[in-house]
Amino acid sequence: MNQSRFSSVDQPSGEDGILAIDTSPVLLRQLEETLSTQVEGYRRFLAAIARKRDAIRGADLARVPEIAAVEEKIIDRLHRLDLQRTQLGRQLAVTLGLDAESTISGIVEALGADRGTKLAVLAAQLRDLVDQTKKENSVVRSAAESLARHMAGIVQSVTGALSGTGVYGRQGQLRDGTALASGLDLTT
Repeated sequence: MNQSRFSSVDQPSGEDGILAIDTSPVLLRQLEETLSTQVEGYRRFLAAIARKRDAIRGADLARVPEIAAVEEKIIDRLHRLDLQRTQLGRQLAVTLGLDAESTISGIVEALGADRGTKLAVLAAQLRDLVDQTKKENSVVRSAAESLARHMAGIVQSVTGALSGTGVYGRQGQLRDGTALASGLDLTT
């Protein structure tokens, strides 16, 4: 087990006279706190996605940029927490004598049932929330794209009706009937 070592005269020590301190409980607590914060962050992200879905459903497009800004802040925070979780997981794995790239499941196994239960529960909750977030975000993205295509179609129809041309261009869109830029050389 990798441990921090401090020399001490009046404390029990190892063979070399250096006091050994087990840092795994501190790292475990920090990792659990980070996972717990991530779980809460993903719950907030899901709530923001639900608000965006409702805004799109109600065609309240003015709310979408505001919600997107909130989502961006949440995503940034989740990214920083993910980096922190990775770092703490590596430190804890090494402290437990595991490979630094060990998974949370490997760490839980090394900790045993008594010490690893909370970590295992938090990791499972986080995985479920990440999966749910991906699904919900995909649905909302598809809905937003459908709404954008629908709105573009409406704009194209109105433009075509107002232009009076009724002629489709090369891109399959109605021409807007604007005057074409052209020139005539009158110098010759």
